[in-house]
Amino acid sequence: MQKIIRVSNLILLVLLAIPLLVQAVYSLRWLIAHDEAPLLYEAFLMRSDGLMPYRDLFDFQMPGSYVAYFIIGGLSGFDAFRIRALDLALLVALLAVTFLAMRRFGKTSAVAAALIFGLKYLEGGPSLALQREYLLLIPIALAFWMNTQDNPTSRDYLLIGFFFGLAATIKPHAALGLVPMLIFGLVNKERRSKLILLLAAIGFATPLSLALAWLAWTGALTPFMDIIRNYLPLYAQINGQMEITPADTRLSFLLTQFIHLGGHAVWLLPAAIGVYLVPQENKKQAYLLASLALCYAVYPVFSGQFFEYHYLPFIYFIILLASLSLASNYQLPITNYAFLLLLLAVLINVRPSNAFIRQIEGKPIATSTNRADEIARYLKGRLQTGDTVQPLDWTGGTLLAMLETRARIATPYVFDFYFYHHVSTPYIQSLRADFMTKLQTARPRFIIEVVAIDKPWITGEDAAREFPELREFLNKSYSVTIDKKDYLIYERR
Repeated sequence: MQKIIRVSNLILLVLLAIPLLVQAVYSLRWLIAHDEAPLLYEAFLMRSDGLMPYRDLFDFQMPGSYVAYFIIGGLSGFDAFRIRALDLALLVALLAVTFLAMRRFGKTSAVAAALIFGLKYLEGGPSLALQREYLLLIPIALAFWMNTQDNPTSRDYLLIGFFFGLAATIKPHAALGLVPMLIFGLVNKERRSKLILLLAAIGFATPLSLALAWLAWTGALTPFMDIIRNYLPLYAQINGQMEITPADTRLSFLLTQFIHLGGHAVWLLPAAIGVYLVPQENKKQAYLLASLALCYAVYPVFSGQFFEYHYLPFIYFIILLASLSLASNYQLPITNYAFLLLLLAVLINVRPSNAFIRQIEGKPIATSTNRADEIARYLKGRLQTGDTVQPLDWTGGTLLAMLETRARIATPYVFDFYFYHHVSTPYIQSLRADFMTKLQTARPRFIIEVVAIDKPWITGEDAAREFPELREFLNKSYSVTIDKKDYLIYERR
């Protein structure tokens, strides 16, 4: 019977590996899309023109995101194929660390964990590629690997704190997982508890201090703190449906969304059985995994938006837990049930990406990519030295077109959605006024406005779609040269 189980496990791993490899190859043809385009475009401006986030570009991502994309842009030359190759290289690195961390539970579980998460990541297609939650998973996985060793050293805890500090420079609440990591260390090293906490704190503070020092050195710290204080509290009220959540319903909204777990609750049963099947000598590490899964189940609540990529850390750790169902200590008949439950979870929750399916069918991968191609073709034939372009867009393709044509932006405002939520607040009113002042001063050659149905307009209380001062300026000083159903291009008269 054990031989049959081993053969079944091997067949499952092969069936997981083949589609992972096929989709990975097809992903090399994915173009830059969704959140990648704005961050890569900002990285391009940082590299080419020396512009700084917060100081010269109004955005609210954390400093680690800009550093990561600055490196990705430099290594790839902002070429789509090279970016996809880097994406796969990062995935291979993450899956290798995953295998090393999970190897103590058995090679079958380790390989399964890596393969299943690889499939889940590629399932997201271009819109999930190189998301910040994916980038921060790499240092978190390294920290988990170090903490699963039998006797972590003092240096290990310094590095564990450092890796979580790196993750926190991308998303501050990524540091949630450090709590169970430290508790796990303190339980096993009672005599060194103060030293462990001190070293982890030093490690954690190091990348954060470096990020703040970088901002201070470049003169970006004051505008960064201004955005943190004044804009982020407003943005945090926008939920995943791009609606402003009323204060009296926000708590119930957060609880409801949390309970749904983003549609990934199917992994809970194989995960629970996996923890049960783990041998006693590995129980503590299994409990650590479960604690990390719980922490990152809470993680999306901090943003309050519950986008699919916000669940990536939770998906990662719950899949690692579920992979324990392929236990090396065969306890029949529960081992058979565990295998079937894991297989069922994979069949229900793992599927090819829409981009991959469209590729197989010979269809375009994304409408915004087509739009970006059209805009880029228009700009390439008309941009002259010194011309600037102002996007009125978010993720609709304009910034991708500007990246491809190396067009310079006219104002610090990379997006326009800032101007359409909480419009009666003094801060948003000040952003509108500042934008109009800078736009009228810069007088860009082209202004590109995306009006497509897929544009993520903010709705709800105190949201608007009107910007009278902007419309008056466009009508007075610009002519519409391209009028499509999903975008317009204005040229200065």
